[in-house]
Amino acid sequence: MKKEKATTKEQEKTLFGKYFGQVAWVVPDIEESAKYFQETMGVPHFMKMENLRSQDLEGTYNGQPADFEFHLYLAMSGGTMLELIQPVSGKSIFTDFLAQQKNGGIQHIAYMVQAPEFDDAVAQLEKKGVTEIQRLILPVAKVAFFDTYTDIGVATEIIGLTEAGNQLLEQLNTGNY
Repeated sequence: MKKEKATTKEQEKTLFGKYFGQVAWVVPDIEESAKYFQETMGVPHFMKMENLRSQDLEGTYNGQPADFEFHLYLAMSGGTMLELIQPVSGKSIFTDFLAQQKNGGIQHIAYMVQAPEFDDAVAQLEKKGVTEIQRLILPVAKVAFFDTYTDIGVATEIIGLTEAGNQLLEQLNTGNY
């Protein structure tokens, strides 16, 4: 019996039906990192969000209310979101990472779902024994980070896109922001 070739959408579908969508670097100097990606790797530009505060985003860290601040830059490359994060203050998975990797590096990968699927996606990882370590609620998405460092060397994020998040993806894909 001949096996049918998977469609592009089926090929993209992974991890319990979620879609891989992001690679994230935590870096000590976000401007220098963005400059490198632009000048060396050809990324045209980044959408910049600075001084994001966990208190404003219902942030948690290890299950407790969080008090940290960070910069976040986003760009698209070949259908995958590139994310740069620079911690500014407070305790977070981002400061933890830089404490171990002073020059920065890939800190997490992310899978995307629509906002109504977010709680189920989180529950599926938790049922597999994966521990949530940080959470934020942004206007564009709910996000939860999971401790997969021992298993794959980086954290794993689930992104639950809101309608504003879908619009943001469209803006990033078209460079129209």
